[in-house]
Amino acid sequence: MARPPKTDLAALWQNRINKGLKFQEEDFTTVFHPDLARQYFEGKQEPDGGVNPNEYIVVNKVYSHLLTELPSLYGIDPYFYVKVKKSYVPDPESIVMMEERGKIREAYLNYLKGELSLKTKARLAILDAQFAYGVLKVSYHADMEKNPDRGQPLTDENGEPVVDEEGNPILGPDEILARESYKLTRIHPDNVFWDRDAGPLEDDWNWICHKIELTRKQAEADKTLNARAVTTATTRPRDMDQYSHSASFGSKMTTSDPEEEVLCLYEVYDLKKKQWLKVLDGADVLAMDPSPLPEGVESHPFCVLRFVMRDKSPYPIPPTSQVLDQQRELNEARTKALIHRKRFNRKYEVNTSLLENEEELDRLAVGDDGTCIQVMQTGAINPIRDAPLDPQTYTEIGYISRDFLELMGPDPSSLQVTRADSATEAAIVDQRLDIREGDKLSTVTDWIIQVGTKLDQLVQAHITRDEAVRINGPRGEMWFTVKSEDYEKISGEYEYGANVGASQPRIPAIERSQLLAFFQILGQFPQLMTSERLMQHMAKLYNLEDETLVNELLQIGRAM
Repeated sequence: MARPPKTDLAALWQNRINKGLKFQEEDFTTVFHPDLARQYFEGKQEPDGGVNPNEYIVVNKVYSHLLTELPSLYGIDPYFYVKVKKSYVPDPESIVMMEERGKIREAYLNYLKGELSLKTKARLAILDAQFAYGVLKVSYHADMEKNPDRGQPLTDENGEPVVDEEGNPILGPDEILARESYKLTRIHPDNVFWDRDAGPLEDDWNWICHKIELTRKQAEADKTLNARAVTTATTRPRDMDQYSHSASFGSKMTTSDPEEEVLCLYEVYDLKKKQWLKVLDGADVLAMDPSPLPEGVESHPFCVLRFVMRDKSPYPIPPTSQVLDQQRELNEARTKALIHRKRFNRKYEVNTSLLENEEELDRLAVGDDGTCIQVMQTGAINPIRDAPLDPQTYTEIGYISRDFLELMGPDPSSLQVTRADSATEAAIVDQRLDIREGDKLSTVTDWIIQVGTKLDQLVQAHITRDEAVRINGPRGEMWFTVKSEDYEKISGEYEYGANVGASQPRIPAIERSQLLAFFQILGQFPQLMTSERLMQHMAKLYNLEDETLVNELLQIGRAM
C-alpha cells in the first residue's frame, strides 16, 4: 500500500490529534472537573458572587486528606531490586554471572533515583493522580558538539589507523558526544492524552501523545524538527490570565513579545506501528516523519498512574472528583453557623403607653451598650429573641464528615473510626480502611517499578563508559563500579521489584515498636533464625529492609 504524501500525513495526524483532544475534553475534563479539584486543594473554594469573603469559612478537607495520605504512599524513595527472573541456559555458573550483573544494575538504578530527584517528581505525580492521573516520562538526552578532528583518520591506542572491514581508514565524524544524561520528567496530565478509541488497558491504545509548548525560537533551534513545519506552523498567545499585570504598571499585556507566542508541538507514539513522530499545530508537513522508537524505549516513555480505572476509557476516575459536592456543602453549613453566631439584629416589642415620652424610643434605637431609658412601669420593653439555628445543621456537618471518610479514607486523626457504635464495628471499619490504603500503595508501587524498569532499559541501551557510584541502601554504604558490559544482553530475563516498606515515612517510635515485635517473635521461636527465606519474609512484613541485619540474625541462629 502506497504511503500518503507528507502533506496528507500531516493533515491526517492533526485530525487525529484534534479528535483526541476533544475526547479528553468530553470524556474527562467536563465530567470530573480536575481544574476545580485543584482549586479546592489550594483552598480557593469561595463562590463566585453573593458571599462576603470575610464571612465565608473554608474547611479544606481535600487538603487535609491528601496531605495525610501522601506520606503513606510515598514518604521515602523505595529500594529497587533487579533479579534474574528466567535463565535460558541451565548452567549454574551462567546464572551466578547473571545475578552479579543484576546486582550492579540494581546499584546503578538506586543511584540514578537520587540523581534524577525521583521522590520530588513522584510525589507531585501522585498528587496529580488525585485530581486526574500522574505521568512521569523517562528519556535519554545526548548533546553533540563539533568534532575538531572531523575528517581525520581515527587511530587506536598504539597510534595505528583504524580501518573498516574493507581495509579503508575510518574518518572522524562531524559531531561527537559532549554530554549525555538520563531524564525523569513530571508531565502535567493536561498535556498527555490518548486516541479517541483508546480503552483502559495499554493493549487498547492506538497512540499516546505529549503536548509541548515552545516558542518559535526554541523550535528553530531544535534540529530534530522540520524547518518547513516550523515556518508554516501557527502560533497562539500564551494563557494571558497567567501574565496579566496589575494596574500599577500602567499598561496592559500585549502579544507583541515573541516570547509570549508559542507553537504547539505534539509528540506522538504510535503503539501499533512501533513508531513515533512529531506534529506542529497548523504546519503543512510533519515536524518529524514517523521513525522507529528511540533506542531503549519499548512502546512509549510514559509511566501513567491511575487509581481507579474505568470500563471503556483510558481516563480514570480521580478520587477527589467524588467529594467536591461534599466539600461545598461543608463550607456552606459552617458558614451558616458562623453568620448566625456573629449576626446582631436587635428587635423589641414596646408598650408606648408605659413610656415617659416618645423620645425614649430614639435612645433605644441608636444608644450604645448600657443606655438607660425611662419607663413608667417595668415590662414596657421586651426583647424579641432570634430564632435559634436549626440543630439539623450540625447533624448535617457530621454526615458530611462521614461522607469524606467513606469516599476518601481516614481523616488526619482517624477520629471517625473511634466514633463507631461498637468495638467490632470499629475494627471492621479500620481493617477496610487499611485494605483501601494498602491497595493504593500497591498501585503506586507497581507504577514506581515501571519507572525503574524503563530507566534501566534506557541505561542498557545507552551506557557507553564505566562509572563508579556510591550506593546507600540495604547493604550499607559502598562503591560499585558500573561497567558497560554489565548491561549486555543475557540468555535470560531480569525482573524488577521495589521495597514497599522502604517508602513509608520513618517515624522512630514506630520503627522501634516494629523491631521489638520482630525480636519478640524470634525470642519465642529462635529456631526460625535458621531459615533464610522465612527470615526475609518476616522482615518484609515488619517493614525491616536491612538485609545486613537479617544475615547477621541468620548467623546467630545457626550458631545457637
